[in-house]
Amino acid sequence: MNASLIETHYQSGNELRMAGRFAEAETEFRGVLAREPTHRDATYSLAFMLREQGRTNAAAEAVAAWWRKAQPDADDSLRAIGFLAECFAHAIAFDVAVGASQRWPKDARIAARAGDQALVLGRFDDAQTFLRSALALDPNQSASWLRLSHARRFTDAADADIAGFRHAARDDRLTPLTRICAGFALGKALDDIGDAEHAATALRTANERTRASMTWDAAGWSSFVERRLRENIVYASPASTFEPIFVIGMPRTGTTLVSTLLDRLDGVRDRGELNWIPAIYAQLRDLNRLDDAQALRACADLVQTHMRRDDAPARFYVDKNPLNFAYVDFIAAMFPRARFVYCRRDVRDTALSIWSQHFAHEALAFAYDFTSIAQVETDHRRFMQKWRERSGDRILDVDYESVVANRDLQLQRLADFIGAAQKSDASGSQTVTTASVWQARQPVYARSIGRWQRYAPYLPELAALSD
Repeated sequence: MNASLIETHYQSGNELRMAGRFAEAETEFRGVLAREPTHRDATYSLAFMLREQGRTNAAAEAVAAWWRKAQPDADDSLRAIGFLAECFAHAIAFDVAVGASQRWPKDARIAARAGDQALVLGRFDDAQTFLRSALALDPNQSASWLRLSHARRFTDAADADIAGFRHAARDDRLTPLTRICAGFALGKALDDIGDAEHAATALRTANERTRASMTWDAAGWSSFVERRLRENIVYASPASTFEPIFVIGMPRTGTTLVSTLLDRLDGVRDRGELNWIPAIYAQLRDLNRLDDAQALRACADLVQTHMRRDDAPARFYVDKNPLNFAYVDFIAAMFPRARFVYCRRDVRDTALSIWSQHFAHEALAFAYDFTSIAQVETDHRRFMQKWRERSGDRILDVDYESVVANRDLQLQRLADFIGAAQKSDASGSQTVTTASVWQARQPVYARSIGRWQRYAPYLPELAALSD
């Protein structure tokens, strides 16, 4: 098939895709790739279409096969790594990143992505190697400072990485974002070694710098809360048998820990922290269709497709986005068999843990000021009070302190709540993409309980918070 005919089939595939004739479009794209395996545009047209259908494994396989055959340049390799990560194919993304780093050993961006994927996979030694390489090549790989701090627990004040964090946080030749990330990394490392005084100083500076570049819309949040609490979304399709589990609560209340426990139950698949629910709610509200049963059913089908994906089927699927606490009625309207695990923790430990993190998502812009954190904490309790009045039998409260004290007991409570047995091999997901990436793979320690007390002399704001 000559080049002109290949392009004709490629354009035909795009037209079929736009018309919603996906099976025919897939045939066209695969036909093009059978004759020209290095056709980048056909690869991504096919991959995006597959991902839209929830076939993330197939999408990742298409991009990985193209990368291996095409041997693209560094920019296209970065694009491939990013797409694979978005498809949750972290092991494949890591392999591609390692291969790309061998071709371009002086490209800091590729080293950083290799470090990212190693960290997600729990390959902490590899993560540290790649992240240090990225920072040596380009200290303005800002997120790599944070990733490096989360790749292990620090034990020595003289650690070279701590010195690196401190230097980068103070270096005015670096970008503001880099200095912010290095500051949070320094605070985390100093907290690890028990130096609360200097950790508080580093974190206060990092939070102040973040607030200068990221504004929390407190009035907008309050308006959203009042509107949501007035809404009454009640539709539920009796035909739906899908059984999603939503782990909700304030950030840093143990949602990652609880989702890893759920993943140890038979028939449960942990999908991590998804952003579908807030986005779909906002879209339906903008279209004035929150009370439209047909629209809710279509949205439920979309969420179900992207939670199920194309790996081995499961009975239960977990979304651990904590901010879904604001959408329990909306979720219940779409999924009458949904269950909610509500994570709770001492409010002062929660506030300190939130304030100690740098979050990428704008929905968490409240995290850098204790007053804003307290506002969201109060409002989230108002939400939970309403949901308990309406759907209390579908909500299980799990206290972080109880999980630390007796994880096996809480695991059994979760099993009883959803009606599932524990897996005989206690295996589960091997990827964690949140700031809890290190802690989630370690034994549960009581060190974080009452942590706020060590900071109280240096952060008087904590004393104003209470349960």
